[in-house]
Amino acid sequence: MECWHCERPAHAVCQFCGRALCKAHVQEKPYIVHTYRTAGGQYKAIVVDGSVYCGVCKPQEDPITLQDME
Repeated sequence: MECWHCERPAHAVCQFCGRALCKAHVQEKPYIVHTYRTAGGQYKAIVVDGSVYCGVCKPQEDPITLQDME
């Protein structure tokens, strides 16, 4: 696989979109692995800090509604 940016050999894949990246073009971004609600009603998330990010894709901040899912 080759880097999305420069076409050199890739060493990682973006956690958010799957683009291949070389070591020079890897960026980092927190990635939410799981969310849950505590017994006290508080919402929490398990987050991996420093996940591989391509810098090109735009992960959405808010959930989107999916239409016609059956």
